Amino acid sequence: MFEKVRTMLLEYVDVDPRTITPETEFLKDLKVTSYDILTMVGELEDEFGIHISDDELKDMLTVGDLAKYLSENV
Repeated sequence: MFEKVRTMLLEYVDVDPRTITPETEFLKDLKVTSYDILTMVGELEDEFGIHISDDELKDMLTVGDLAKYLSENV
């Protein structure tokens, strides 16, 4: 699931894919905007037929957090 999240992130940020690790923070390290995060999460929700609540989303600070959530809920 990590690779799926990393691949999707690369549509929003222009960085070397090798710099995106499970510990990479969306806002601090990648400077991804809140809008980009919401758009990306919406795409993941549609693709996997799930819903990620705002409360769950606010706790997902790193790429690994999102990948773990998807692994556990898809």
